[in-house]
Amino acid sequence: MVILNKRLTIPISGIAILLFAFFAWGVTQHATWISDIDRTGIAWIRGDFTPGKTAFLTGITLLAQPATGVTLTALFVVWAVITKRLRMGAFVGFSVVAGAGLMWIIKNIVQRPRPTANRLITEHGYSFPSGHSINAMAFYGALLVLIWLYARKQWVKGVATIVLVAVIILIPISRVYLGVHYPSDVLAGLLLGLATMLTAATIILPKKA
Repeated sequence: MVILNKRLTIPISGIAILLFAFFAWGVTQHATWISDIDRTGIAWIRGDFTPGKTAFLTGITLLAQPATGVTLTALFVVWAVITKRLRMGAFVGFSVVAGAGLMWIIKNIVQRPRPTANRLITEHGYSFPSGHSINAMAFYGALLVLIWLYARKQWVKGVATIVLVAVIILIPISRVYLGVHYPSDVLAGLLLGLATMLTAATIILPKKA
């Protein structure tokens, strides 16, 4: 049986939670270092608008839309039930649902307004943390874990890693580029998504002590 080493997942998820809490504290306290991260990140990501880049990143952001996440997660769970891979389905489902639930709670606690300058798309709700970034890590990160645990061919692992890591990185970048999130929002979202996903893996997937 393929196993997951919880000696790695537990410390990593714990560090991710602590870093996320640090970001949340910085945002609520309007810390200077949060402003510095946001200013530097915005200048780097939004420094050059082009029609091609805008079209590409607008498409990328759709990969983590709530409707997309629900659909992909539901399809994966159905596949897992049909093929009797129930642990896989429970892992992905728990990761995505828990991430979405925590996102909603924290957004309504922090209540950070979204950026208003040069928005390229319309978005509603609060800004911190980025739900798209959480979804990216909770779903695509979970798929990456499963591929590394269960795929037998190295080339499959290699190709999947390149594709999924690119998606996980590009989705947060797209949110900043499109003007609907600050860099600190997406970094915090990735951390919360990572913590949620690894916690789900630790609880649900076969593991060794």
